[in-house]
Amino acid sequence: MSKLSRYILREHLAPFLYSLLLILFLFMLNFAFQVLGRILGKGLPGGLIAEFFVYNMAWILALAVPMAVLISSLMAFGRLAGDMEITALKSSGIGVWKLIRPVMLGSLLLTGGMIVYNSWVLPDFNYKSSLLRKTIYRKQPTVQMEEGLFLVEVPGYVIHAERIDNETQRMFGVTIFDENERRVHTTIQADSADLGFDENTASFDLSLFSGQIHRRDWRKEGEYSRLDYRESHIIIPARNMVIHRQTSKYRGEREQTLPQLLARVNAWKEADPVKHARQIRTYEVEIHKKFTIPVAIAIFVLIGGPLGIKSGSGSLVVSGMLSVIFFLIYWIFLIGGEDLADRGFVPPWIAMWTPNLLLGLLGLHLLRSAVREGTPFQLPGWITRLFRGSRATDSEQDQAEEKAMANLAQALREESEGKDAS
Repeated sequence: MSKLSRYILREHLAPFLYSLLLILFLFMLNFAFQVLGRILGKGLPGGLIAEFFVYNMAWILALAVPMAVLISSLMAFGRLAGDMEITALKSSGIGVWKLIRPVMLGSLLLTGGMIVYNSWVLPDFNYKSSLLRKTIYRKQPTVQMEEGLFLVEVPGYVIHAERIDNETQRMFGVTIFDENERRVHTTIQADSADLGFDENTASFDLSLFSGQIHRRDWRKEGEYSRLDYRESHIIIPARNMVIHRQTSKYRGEREQTLPQLLARVNAWKEADPVKHARQIRTYEVEIHKKFTIPVAIAIFVLIGGPLGIKSGSGSLVVSGMLSVIFFLIYWIFLIGGEDLADRGFVPPWIAMWTPNLLLGLLGLHLLRSAVREGTPFQLPGWITRLFRGSRATDSEQDQAEEKAMANLAQALREESEGKDAS
């Protein structure tokens, strides 16, 4: 590897690590607010909470790496262009593609690593996270509950609580809707209630205190009954929840490795492809997704490199803003394609690879324009002002240009001497 290639890669390393850590922090913060808020303060051991947090880091990392690559490409090439190093390199006969090539090769290596990660490591972490979540919910079913919201995980019942004591897990102001009989409407009200899960009997134990049971049979007009009670117990069988935990064999499509997904799809196709058409589509979407998201890493280099050169700004704010725009566009296409494929409107491979194809064509257009020194498209005025505002003053640019010219001339001289010696 030439000195110039190592220099370009070093320029990308720090922005990549910095943006990756920042993205991981933001995703984890959002995850903490959405999910961990339900777990904290529920009396669970700290080690169990930390384990749950670590398992969910896996899917966050899978999303953070492509976005960090896009940000680092924008920042690194933007800084090189802003400090006039790109101009100095061009004047020495080095084209834009030669500057982007080492980063592209590095992104291809990272793509291969992420394919392995998404195909084997990520499913295992998703599986362990699912098992741990079910274990937590069985130990303390009210962990899933939030005050004022409905709990639907208890088979045959919908539970609503106005208030929950985090220390005792007792619910207050409880309303329960019994959905076991469609033609008989049963509503249970209780001043307070306890909800537990018994692993030995594979059932939920719902203890109710001071309330009423209202029943109305819609088959018999005008029939209504009310029963007042001081204490009542309801045993709710839930054997399926224990079977999955005890055997540890059940895995959803996102919890299966690539060989497991392929084996399942082949088995369905050999048995009855028409009957299992929906399952086959869902699993094929997951198979293609294990490749499309990592491949987006290389595509983001095609986009980030030329855009960074055009912007001439190594600002994290500007680079982050542009990265969010392109990543949201990619993610909207990906989620929309997944939904269309699951419903059978388009084949899974078309749905999953179309976002990569569209952004790849855009990246090739940007690269072609940068090589020809053309303007691929006119940036919005507010972005242009951000670029202009983030650049150095004229005198600072002159000093930076002189310094860059000297550094690059030395690097190119050493590279040329190395080639002559070989």
